[in-house]
Amino acid sequence: MINLYEQKLRSINTNQLRDRLNRKDKPHLLIDVREVEAFDKGHIPGAISLFDPEIMSLAKDMDKNMDIIVYATGTPTHTKMCDDAARRFMDMKFKNVWSFEEGLEGWINAGNRVDRSERRMT
Repeated sequence: MINLYEQKLRSINTNQLRDRLNRKDKPHLLIDVREVEAFDKGHIPGAISLFDPEIMSLAKDMDKNMDIIVYATGTPTHTKMCDDAARRFMDMKFKNVWSFEEGLEGWINAGNRVDRSERRMT
């Protein structure tokens, strides 16, 4: 039997993402699903790495109405990674989950800036 209430994964384009990130009226979480090394070399400002060990534990207590936006590079392989990550958040009952299918490449090609992370050895 098909669940009529099953949430569908929605996609967002570069202009919509830029507009969404500039809004302050609703919380959001921008998640980069690429490997940590790729994330460190460059990511969309404000993004967090899916591989941050705290994300999933923090997500359990977050507002389920907040926007969750996932992205990778924009290649077909990475689009599947995005979809898989997005479904994990939908399974945790988040209601507004988006996939940025153009990915980091689309973001950069549209002339947007990226941030870099510096990890230090401890």
